[in-house]
Amino acid sequence: MKRPPSPSLHIVLDRRSAIGLVDQLIDGLTQLIAQGQLRSGERLPAVRQCGLQLGVATSTVVEAYERLVAQGVLTSRRGAGFFVAHSGPPTLPTFVFNPPDPVIDSAWLLSELFADARVSIKAGCGWLPGKWLDDDGLHQAERRIFRAPGAQQVGYGHPYGYVPLRQVISQFLAHWSLEVSLAQILTTHGATQALDLIIRTMLKPGDTVFIDEPGYCNLIAMLRLADLNIIGIPRTPGGVDVELLETLARTHQPKLYFTASVLHNPTGTSMTPACAMRVLQVAERHGFWIVEDDIFRELGQDRDPMLAALDGLQRVIYVGSFSKTIAPSLRVGYIACQPELARQLVHTKMVLSLTNSEINERLVHNVLTEGRHRRHVDQLSSTLLHAQASVHARLLEAGLTAFSIPRGGMFSWAKFEHGKLTARDIADLARQQGIWLAPGDFFHLTPPDQAWFRFNVAYSDAEELVTFFKNLKN
Repeated sequence: MKRPPSPSLHIVLDRRSAIGLVDQLIDGLTQLIAQGQLRSGERLPAVRQCGLQLGVATSTVVEAYERLVAQGVLTSRRGAGFFVAHSGPPTLPTFVFNPPDPVIDSAWLLSELFADARVSIKAGCGWLPGKWLDDDGLHQAERRIFRAPGAQQVGYGHPYGYVPLRQVISQFLAHWSLEVSLAQILTTHGATQALDLIIRTMLKPGDTVFIDEPGYCNLIAMLRLADLNIIGIPRTPGGVDVELLETLARTHQPKLYFTASVLHNPTGTSMTPACAMRVLQVAERHGFWIVEDDIFRELGQDRDPMLAALDGLQRVIYVGSFSKTIAPSLRVGYIACQPELARQLVHTKMVLSLTNSEINERLVHNVLTEGRHRRHVDQLSSTLLHAQASVHARLLEAGLTAFSIPRGGMFSWAKFEHGKLTARDIADLARQQGIWLAPGDFFHLTPPDQAWFRFNVAYSDAEELVTFFKNLKN
């Protein structure tokens, strides 16, 4: 049976347009289908024929056809060509998801806050606004990635992570006087996976661990899932309560102590050099490991101590991340530790998730090496310092008492001492006015007696927030 002739395509392409030829061809074909000039089931011109008709390369036609197939506008049949889909362009149902009013608890902070777009003031969130990050640098890195040969973008990456990125991490740690080999560095799917790998590799149910209190809410949840005995070490404006750390270590013999030396989440505090040295001495005397969660290091001060550098990774396991200074969505973190432990952690990683996304790791490597990242971090650090001062003044005006005045970073920790409402009660009232707060009990093993809150200074310099607490006080 003779195949019916393919139609001629009456599409005008403008090579001087800012719109690419592929997009112009897609738009033209979509219009012809919508106008009925190309009917359901009708065969389109062959790729070469279409290219000759319109004066474009066959690769342009192939990309346009394939994208329309992916959109459901066309179908393809092996050996026969491309056809208008019988259903025509897919009509997506109009559907608006209206999430229920959230219950203010730790599960909400871990999940729903990320997805709920109704809120206007996210004073309790844990990330920076997109406009504060280096969008141009990231886009430039993306363009370099996708211009690379296809062989560099497919397949599994190295179990330890992308080698050039690990070399850059090694150079970064050397800046802080921590000399490490590549065998001591493995990349992870963000700092959260790094912590999870350490927990799964080094602990068993019933083991005792110490954490900063208040501390990172995700870490508390992970430790509880692992059925561990968790003991909090009180955070202080200058670090941690070292005397109590000594006493509790003598009594409970912990396996690990999870702590942050710089710009601690949620208090925003950093350890003094004296505090850092005493923590290491306690760990040495009582034989426990320290996990240094150091994801805010780039936003801190040069004089801030690094436990891993002071210890030389003998008893410290170092966790870092690029989510706060490049982009949260990239989810690239890393661990630096002793080589034998690194080997064990890599084995755990491969069992759980195989390798990480090498494309993401290449993106991070490009951002770090193209020359503008250091200037971006300097600017971001300065912006956060000014935001800390401004938000501190606004919180005082609103009737809150700050735990300390952090030297930069994202977070401020403050309490509201007026009235008998709990922090969760206050957070629920704030939610009804479009303000998300992070109550202090999310970050504690047991709810504190007072109404503490974590404030993200990038979102908390808002008149509505001040007005809310002033009205609550009155």
